[in-house]
Amino acid sequence: MEVKIENMVFGWHEELPKMFLELLNTLVLTKNEQDVRGVMEVFARKELFNVLFAFGYGAHHLWVYHKKNKIKSK
Repeated sequence: MEVKIENMVFGWHEELPKMFLELLNTLVLTKNEQDVRGVMEVFARKELFNVLFAFGYGAHHLWVYHKKNKIKSK
């Protein structure tokens, strides 16, 4: 799958870079939507992932949002 990063990710949490790279590497290896949804189900079970990121699905894409960016913009 194609992975596109549209914004900076700030490393305000020491585990953030590791989790972000794990997610990217896993998503790049997916072959279809079912694989992507399966990956996200696994990550959604991780408490730290939910602290650091929010995610959802559009018509033809998955979005992952770095929550710290949202907090800074308020």
